[in-house]
Amino acid sequence: MAEYNLKNMRKEFKEKGIFYTPEELALYLKSLFPNPQAIKEIYDPTCGSGNLLRVFDDDVAKYGQDINAEQLEEAKKRLKNFYGETGDTLQNPQFMDKKFDFIVANYPFSVKWEPLAEDERFQAAPAIPTAGKADYAFILHILYYLSEKGIAVTLNFPGILYRGNKEGTIRKWIIENNWIEKIIHIKGNTFVDTKIATCVIVFNKAKENQEILFVDGEKQKSISLKEIAENNYNLSVSTYIEKEDTREKIDIVKLNAEIEENVARQNVLRTEIDKIIAEIEGSNCF
Repeated sequence: MAEYNLKNMRKEFKEKGIFYTPEELALYLKSLFPNPQAIKEIYDPTCGSGNLLRVFDDDVAKYGQDINAEQLEEAKKRLKNFYGETGDTLQNPQFMDKKFDFIVANYPFSVKWEPLAEDERFQAAPAIPTAGKADYAFILHILYYLSEKGIAVTLNFPGILYRGNKEGTIRKWIIENNWIEKIIHIKGNTFVDTKIATCVIVFNKAKENQEILFVDGEKQKSISLKEIAENNYNLSVSTYIEKEDTREKIDIVKLNAEIEENVARQNVLRTEIDKIIAEIEGSNCF
């Protein structure tokens, strides 16, 4: 009989296209909202069994959609004040008549999708995301659902920060609209079931300053949109925050002094050796 422990269950979920979000990650994403206790309504476009929504209070109205019917039914059992719909978020979006002040998302990374010929969610964008990677399709969906004062906290694959072609065109458009407030590098193994490095993007439709805050651990730096444009709209955190140099630091002055001391010692030794050799050769003359 197979051992149905938590690890095996998560492996089976992933094989079936079900993505598990650990509670510690859900709590971390919640903490990135400016005042999470004041949230009265929130939306998750790929809610699964509701792990991201579950960390919000019972009186918060929770909206979610998921392609997996079994997971959506599980969310309905687990969550209070939940309004859930089954279906492909990109192909058959629900709640199209609503705008949300708060959105949280951990959508599946770089999955294939079929772009629709006409879709109001993507009409304002300068390009339609490539069929091979749906990351920016999910992002555009989120931005469409976000109100004019809305904030969205999303977990993403780092490649979306620097990949070019259509993704680069869309990224430039989002930056120029000044909708990105913060980008956080999340190193691999920070959370259970997040072995690879990821990144959190905080979108803010009502942002006033012309900067993006980049965060890597304890280091953070605000970068102007002008400088980002000069970097070809690259949003990779490592472009703006230098990685800590863990190599041994060498004191050049001290090293040069030690070299000089060693050279002087060798010179003395050579002189002494030459003197001994001369004495030996002198004694052999008799």
